[in-house]
Amino acid sequence: MSANTSFELARFTNRNGTSSCRVSGWLHGVPIRKNFKSREEAAVQKSVLEIRAAQEAAGLRQTTTFLTDTQLREAEGAFRRLSGRPRPLLSYLDYALANYREPRELKPLDRAVEEYVATKQKECARSSKQ
Repeated sequence: MSANTSFELARFTNRNGTSSCRVSGWLHGVPIRKNFKSREEAAVQKSVLEIRAAQEAAGLRQTTTFLTDTQLREAEGAFRRLSGRPRPLLSYLDYALANYREPRELKPLDRAVEEYVATKQKECARSSKQ
């Protein structure tokens, strides 16, 4: 963690005489101070803040999404594959949606190769006759 991100857990006595625990510190320059009834609650919050600080330092962030875990991983993979490309993801997606056609039928590879070779042989025979 960076120098401007640290947290302390301390026990203190409230004005009414009850004992509490406080988590205090700085999260990337923002002051944090939260009080808890028990030391366990305070320790959990301190851990949460430390994890959050580590994630932010690594460039990760939390966000709410409607995507499933699988969809989220696919989206992340797509953006990694597009890094350094001149266009945004949606332009490539629009192109694929406009131009991609599903095959009329799925064929085993050996049969497809035989048909391809036969077609090319017919084309060669026609071109040699002309």
